[in-house]
Amino acid sequence: MPVELSDAELILLWQNGADNAFEVLYKRYAVGLLSAALSKTRSRELSEEIIQETFLTLFTRKKTANQIINLSAFLYTIVKHKIIDHYRREKLLKRYEEHSSHIFTETDNSTLQTIESKELEQQLIFQIEKLPLRCRSVFNLSRNHHLTNKEIASELHISENTVEQHMRKALRLLRSYFFGHTERIIIFCLFVLSLF
Repeated sequence: MPVELSDAELILLWQNGADNAFEVLYKRYAVGLLSAALSKTRSRELSEEIIQETFLTLFTRKKTANQIINLSAFLYTIVKHKIIDHYRREKLLKRYEEHSSHIFTETDNSTLQTIESKELEQQLIFQIEKLPLRCRSVFNLSRNHHLTNKEIASELHISENTVEQHMRKALRLLRSYFFGHTERIIIFCLFVLSLF
């Protein structure tokens, strides 16, 4: 496929079934977007995951992509917002962790158990949010959208083996967070995990 086609032409080709047109768009912008993300995050892994999520966002808007007036500006804006969201989440998680270490000092046992259950559910959600972006994408597509490894690989343009690696990493990180808690907490977390 000729690379000299405009973004608009490539989008129309992509919408009409030429999947390699999306690949051309990816190659056209990925390096520049990665460089921009790296300059803000100073983390190659995080930046690569942000770029993957950026193109995933574009991919999910395939039907309306021809309405994008300036694809370059659109993609850079997504990257900017994903970086802001990442730092906002990090700040929120830090505040939550600091706050949660000071609660539950003088509460009766029954109320404490109810609160602990709710807090554990929240902690699980927070821990999922703390997963590396690519792991979290794979985990959410698997557990929340019920996609198969093959479908996830197709969505994210990665191999099935990479999908499995990200799932193993996500589950390992979640398990390691809850490992130090009592057996009751672990059982609860495993129960909650099974709902996803």
